[in-house]
Amino acid sequence: MRSRDDDIKIFHPRKRDGAGGDLMHLAALTDIYRRNGNMDKATKLGEKLAGIVPEEAFPEDSAKLKSNELMQLRALMSFAAQVALQKYMPHTMLATQAVNAMFVRLSETSPGIFSNISDGSSFTFYYLSLRKQENIEEEIGKNYAMLCERAGDERFSDLGSKVYAETDMYVCSLIERYEFEE
Repeated sequence: MRSRDDDIKIFHPRKRDGAGGDLMHLAALTDIYRRNGNMDKATKLGEKLAGIVPEEAFPEDSAKLKSNELMQLRALMSFAAQVALQKYMPHTMLATQAVNAMFVRLSETSPGIFSNISDGSSFTFYYLSLRKQENIEEEIGKNYAMLCERAGDERFSDLGSKVYAETDMYVCSLIERYEFEE
């Protein structure tokens, strides 16, 4: 006896909306970024950024600082690099890859600095500056001075503002040089 199957319907799942669809999209995008080299570029970019130090980027300013002030400047540079990666990378996934690579490399090469950044309060104060969304560079400079126990010292505020702005520009130019595919 032969069965009739003309009334059998085959279920084809629709594209999922919401979180499931987002996850599927991110998985596909991850695969694309791995194949086109973007993930590798993001990792290399992050590792490079872990190596930026105030003594090389700002030698004249750094020479005048005490060790704790230099440590705070390094934390500020790491914060500025992280924010710039989030602002300028072509996708959040690539920014996250670069940030993670930066902090992994920093933990390997400079554990004291990494410990200061991860356990310290400096990032919290800098994030508060970003939240204000007004005079960000100036606010970050003030927070740098405060973290150095130099609140109100214009020289330290100006240095913090300058380092934040120049690190931002440096990261932006590096991202352009890596030529990420979109």
